[in-house]
Amino acid sequence: MAVTWNSIPAILKGLSLTLEIIFITLGLGFFLGIPIASIQVYGWRSLSVLMIIYERVIRGIPVMFTIFLIYFGAPSLGLELNAFLSGVLALSLRSSAYQSQIFRGSIQSVGKDQLDAADSLGIGKLKTILKIVLPQALRRAIPAWSNEWSTMVKDSSLVYVLGVVEMMTRAKVIVDRTGMAIPIFLTVALFYLIITASGNKFLRYLEVKLAIPGVTTRVSQ
Repeated sequence: MAVTWNSIPAILKGLSLTLEIIFITLGLGFFLGIPIASIQVYGWRSLSVLMIIYERVIRGIPVMFTIFLIYFGAPSLGLELNAFLSGVLALSLRSSAYQSQIFRGSIQSVGKDQLDAADSLGIGKLKTILKIVLPQALRRAIPAWSNEWSTMVKDSSLVYVLGVVEMMTRAKVIVDRTGMAIPIFLTVALFYLIITASGNKFLRYLEVKLAIPGVTTRVSQ
């Protein structure tokens, strides 16, 4: 037990990098996912098809394959990406594909009558999407987005295979040194559980706070 307590500071150092990976990948996935979803719904057919192919391919292959493909394939394209950047980029692409489908569903849930009203007022298509559709769609996407948070918390540990010194890597080093596998990995699992539960709690709060009266389903806090 003493070994476990003494190992917590080292694990916490890895926790900070784990959180950095989670927030960066979710952020990049968010800013890529919204235009991908918007193009799928409102874009020219050729662009829409390209976005659909991208989304289907990324979602259809293992995340580990994407990580290895970027890490080992980047040098052949003249790009020198370290393990951290390769892992973050791979996870961001994965997240963008999944988030695009979350946003696509919420965008399509916005009533066509609002689009027709905006068109009758002479509001351009792009402005309609930015000012009318997306503010509603993002609110409606929060419940489904909480699943993406939970998934990304767990997937962040996959960069361990590249030697990125995040929480899982530090735990493995401690286990190799002490031989105390069960208590160390259970401690790390507890940290992952806390991160997941805290994020989901915050998202439930946002869902209630940003609920659209009469439209957005209210959830219990």
